[in-house]
Amino acid sequence: MSFKGDMMINLINMGSDIGNMTINAFNAIIESDIIINYDNIDLSDLDTYLKDKEIIAKDLDKSNDDVIIGLDESESIEETCDIYSKLEEYYSKIEMAISRSSGNNVALICSNERNIHGIANLLIQFSSKYNGLELKIYPAVSPIDYSSAVLGAPLNDFVAIDLNNPIVSDKELKNKISFALKNDFVLFIHNPIGENDERTNFNKLKEIVNDYNDELLLGIVNETYTYEISKFKDINDESVKENSTLIIGNKLSYKLEDYMVTSSDYIVKPKFISQNIDFFERYLKDETPKGLDYDCEYLPCHKELEACDFCYCPFYPCADGLTGGEWIKDKDVWSCQHCDWVHLEEPCQAIRKGLENILEDKNDLISKHIELLKLRRECLLETLK
Repeated sequence: MSFKGDMMINLINMGSDIGNMTINAFNAIIESDIIINYDNIDLSDLDTYLKDKEIIAKDLDKSNDDVIIGLDESESIEETCDIYSKLEEYYSKIEMAISRSSGNNVALICSNERNIHGIANLLIQFSSKYNGLELKIYPAVSPIDYSSAVLGAPLNDFVAIDLNNPIVSDKELKNKISFALKNDFVLFIHNPIGENDERTNFNKLKEIVNDYNDELLLGIVNETYTYEISKFKDINDESVKENSTLIIGNKLSYKLEDYMVTSSDYIVKPKFISQNIDFFERYLKDETPKGLDYDCEYLPCHKELEACDFCYCPFYPCADGLTGGEWIKDKDVWSCQHCDWVHLEEPCQAIRKGLENILEDKNDLISKHIELLKLRRECLLETLK
């Protein structure tokens, strides 16, 4: 196919609804001559701005001259024809956008419900067949940002996986999921359920995560801004729909009130009392207890207590509720009353080993607070189950 004149296509990603469209995308729609509605999105809220534009939204005629190649033995001809028929319907709209872009400013509008970037990847690959075609891509609020905002703040370092990409093999899918889990990435899953409620890959995901750690936190977000947070082992299958997104936390993810968060970079200036300073003066002289201090009048001071190595915490205040600490509301005081982690034997051993390279003087508790928080994070990932 050849074209004359300038060719311009504005790819407008709408996100899950028009409210997630950016101002730049809105302006690009207004400046376009032709609107091609890739996903047949309801654009009635934009009627005032579209009344003088040519809008192409209906399904386009499909050719019956296709040749089916690469038929999988496990698929019937009917199933394969159905796949190609659906692809033809969508691809023809891209070809229509390209053909109409000669001398026109075309807006190709799509949602990104089943893909992070809408059809950007697809459009760029199509455009490589033609000369003189200019593309501008306008992102919307992606499913990643949308889901994370609804749940709270669960994303730190994360991996995003399309669970039902038709050309991804079972082996590749399993390797990606396993890699993310084993390397403590938060896992973002979009397109969790295939067409016609196909749940084969969803069940594979459940099997992999349950074998690794079914105590990981899970957030399920649906189109209507509804969400659920639970441990993965308590997943409600009925809540997972075709356009749902899932966020599977790592070892540092936890529920804080009605939100799902992952321990990140909330840093509070250290504050110490005289007992704390005295404790670490003695610690540096190797005069503090190892294991349980049976001579302490407050024993036992915690529900789960295995070691008194750090009666006073070297990370105070961590301001991280993952291990049970919490703010005393309206007092600006961080309470460690319900934190047992630093009083368990395995974490104590890991912390002692790490402090050898950090703590040389009691003042290091303040001057090296960031380094201490890094050590805490390393020890958490090493010792949390």
